[in-house]
Amino acid sequence: MNVKDCFSQGLLVDVEPSREKAEKSLESACEILGKAEDNQNMGHHDVCLILCYTAMFHAARAVLFRDGVKERSHVCIPLYLKSRHPELDKEANTLDAYRRARHSALYGLDIATAREDAETALEMARDILARMRGVVGTDKF
Repeated sequence: MNVKDCFSQGLLVDVEPSREKAEKSLESACEILGKAEDNQNMGHHDVCLILCYTAMFHAARAVLFRDGVKERSHVCIPLYLKSRHPELDKEANTLDAYRRARHSALYGLDIATAREDAETALEMARDILARMRGVVGTDKF
């Protein structure tokens, strides 16, 4: 699948650009990241990893809202970022890797998340949030 497929299949849809929705998505990302940190402190490493991905997802989605694109597929967000924002290639790859990790954590049978893996996920989520803030052009949150 590529970004053209995402648009042709309705998984990405052109909408009116919205700075308000972009900022709200960044705000959600910050709140979710805080919950991820809380869960890490409680030793819930799998929940931390899942929440880190969710924070990354909302941060990345902020760029789409700013650009006037609505997503209907988690798979298409990294494809969009790579296609329309090549400077975010590293972040798109990280987002996609954690999308798959989240899937394994939620649906796998023998998957245990190590403390170190959750710590790395927190670092990656913080980095992606900061990067997406810069792209959206806000220092809020």
